[in-house]
Amino acid sequence: MSRWIQDAGHGGKDTGAVKYGQNEKEWTLEAAIYVNERLNELGVSSTLTRTEDVTLSRDNRTEKVREYDKAISHHFNAGGGTGAEFIHSIYASGSFEEILKEEFQQAGYPVRRTFTRKYPNNDELDYYYMHRETGSTRVTIVEYGFLDGPNRDQLQEKNYRIGMYESVIRAICREEGIAYKEKNNDITSPEVLYRVISGSFSKKENAEQRVEDLKNAGFDAFIDRFEP
Repeated sequence: MSRWIQDAGHGGKDTGAVKYGQNEKEWTLEAAIYVNERLNELGVSSTLTRTEDVTLSRDNRTEKVREYDKAISHHFNAGGGTGAEFIHSIYASGSFEEILKEEFQQAGYPVRRTFTRKYPNNDELDYYYMHRETGSTRVTIVEYGFLDGPNRDQLQEKNYRIGMYESVIRAICREEGIAYKEKNNDITSPEVLYRVISGSFSKKENAEQRVEDLKNAGFDAFIDRFEP
């Protein structure tokens, strides 16, 4: 299975696009953290280039990405267009980006295009440094939507954005050949446990006997010393 890294575009002093009071860097971090956590829940190895609002140099960002097999660089667009864009290296097949396109469309999200771009006057170099300077790591740049596009009001809704992130996760599951499972949104957190106390004893041997009786009956049990 591939080792993934999620790159939250921009950060710190680099706000990315700013439209209608929304900084791109905030949502790119949201996207990267969400996708990273979900992938690890599903058994896909993934990490992050940044976990908070910090400035990353180009060299520092690409150096981190080069240590992994595959990466997604999360971005939001500007310029008044509509739909998500998926950008791959000139040396990649584009097959994964087509999977992304399918998943977004099936989920009802607009897609603008899937494409690649060459460096001016040099057909052997990628235009984007996240493709050009990341070695053998396969990097996909995902532009989720336009901060100033016709659907900017929908983008303001977190559930709308999460639906796009889940589309990315489904595409990665298809890429890795593992089963996709929906996020568990139960109100009761799996981290919350309710313990049942079965007796308090002044003599330790009586407590030990109760634990033994409970274990013989198939229940987990332990002794917790309490001093009033």
